[in-house]
Amino acid sequence: MKKLLFPLSIIILFSLSLYTVINYNKTKSNSYNAVDNKKASDNNNISKTPTTNSTNGIFKDPNGDKAIDFKLKTLDGKEVSLSELKGKNVFINFWATWCPYCVQEMPEIEKLYQETKNSDLIILGIDIGEDNDTVRDFLNKNKLNFNILFDYDESVATNYNITALPTSLFIDKNGTIIKKKIGPMTLEEMKSYVNLLK
Repeated sequence: MKKLLFPLSIIILFSLSLYTVINYNKTKSNSYNAVDNKKASDNNNISKTPTTNSTNGIFKDPNGDKAIDFKLKTLDGKEVSLSELKGKNVFINFWATWCPYCVQEMPEIEKLYQETKNSDLIILGIDIGEDNDTVRDFLNKNKLNFNILFDYDESVATNYNITALPTSLFIDKNGTIIKKKIGPMTLEEMKSYVNLLK
């Protein structure tokens, strides 16, 4: 009997842990899904998932649209608005610490940041709905230095119709969305999209 009690207790603990993690992720992710690149991409790795034009409700591809302006805060409380960045190329990455594909992609974004920090490319990571302490701990643990903004109420994600994480937008100097990519990217993929902005 004692031999069965130990394995049974391990199974119960594991089941409870799994249940807790799944429910936590459902709560944290709201309507967002973590998306594997292989599931999210077609043969040239660009998402064909339609997005909503917020002015008329028509579903269409955002490529070629003007990016919607926003104003969000950094960890230190500084406000950053997209309109202030006109004249620069912008790479926006919507992410969260609970998203495994976001975590996988973060070191690649950091590499791109280190290679381009003295260029006209601005990299903005927009965290969806998490608190400062959670994100600060994650950034420190993973030694990430690029700009992180907080979409606490998820209004920016809603305006851009972000339904899966990670999702990235590549915006040119005129404020036009050149590409929207759903799913994690390698450094080489990021560079190929950045090259389209020139």
